[in-house]
Amino acid sequence: MLARVAVAGVAGLPDLELDLGPITALVGPRGSGKSQLLSSIAWLLSGRPPIMAGGGRAAAVVSARLRVNGEWVSIVRKPGMPLAFEPSANAIPMLPAMTFLRARDRFARPPVAVTGRLGARLNGAAGQPPSDAAAAEALVAAIEACCADCFSGEMLLIEEPELLLTPQAQRYLYRLFRQFSEDGNQVVYSTRSAAFVDAAHHDEIVRLDLRHGHRSLRRTSPQALTDAERVRLAAEFDHERSEMFFARAVVLVEGQTERLSLPIIFRAQGHDPDAEGIAIVEVGGKSNLPLAARLLRELEIPFVAVFDADRGPASAALDAEIRRAAGSAPTIRLDPDFEAAAGIAAHDDKVLHAWRRFARPSDGPVPPALAEIVQAAIGLRP
Repeated sequence: MLARVAVAGVAGLPDLELDLGPITALVGPRGSGKSQLLSSIAWLLSGRPPIMAGGGRAAAVVSARLRVNGEWVSIVRKPGMPLAFEPSANAIPMLPAMTFLRARDRFARPPVAVTGRLGARLNGAAGQPPSDAAAAEALVAAIEACCADCFSGEMLLIEEPELLLTPQAQRYLYRLFRQFSEDGNQVVYSTRSAAFVDAAHHDEIVRLDLRHGHRSLRRTSPQALTDAERVRLAAEFDHERSEMFFARAVVLVEGQTERLSLPIIFRAQGHDPDAEGIAIVEVGGKSNLPLAARLLRELEIPFVAVFDADRGPASAALDAEIRRAAGSAPTIRLDPDFEAAAGIAAHDDKVLHAWRRFARPSDGPVPPALAEIVQAAIGLRP
């Protein structure tokens, strides 16, 4: 298994060092370098596909550390030179078998050039699927069969595993990836689907960004959340909420009333949050706001946190915790709560009353406190 990969001088990527675990999920906007990073790892292990050096930079170099027969070995590849090993050895260590599935040729016939059993299964199915959707489903079947075989020591690199799969099949494939990695294999993939990231496994997520022409790489530390907090997120933070990891900016809110109302309020203010890459994410309660805020801060995803002004010492302590977790990100405290700021008198069936209040923007101007949320979010966009 590759433990750490370093890339220097490769076009479309910043020079970087990245620790790889059994599963690594690459997220980020188009052009941020996700495909280039996957291609760099594939080039290191197989010499394919070719890697181009960045303009005006030194020759491309990709290296990694891996464990071979219980010992750590460094491998280095440069253009036009054979793969080098440190420390040098008379016998070339066995590299992990690798299958690389690029999005642009995922459904070619045969689909992949491989050194492993997973790719061999896919190639064995070449020509059989009657459609691209069936070929996508063949990937699920191949991973399923490999998990049943319980073999180990292979690496899967894949762009956008969600292509042409139903939401249910995407979630199932993500679980298969986890099982495949637990059997002693390694999976590195890029994705735009919330089905393939999990806040409870936040340290597996690597965010590549492209801002003002500069590329960067961010990830959370494993210690960002305690084990108890991970368990809480696993129970309460579903894949729909995980869309925050893909957003250009995020509005964190406590519950469903805010999540339902705010998109309508944004549009009433002349902004469509989906069109502008803004995710409105309800976190399942006020006490989860600090957890989500910590993860977004470490990934440097801009956000604003919105919460009610509950009463009592415990609420004051939670308010302070939210502000600490948010750091320099804006926080908006609605006094006494969102319903009052929105002019919703009834507290029974709050979601229904919120829908009735905001379903028709012509019903009146947006209350100032809620317009402030929109303006804060719009100001966050990079």
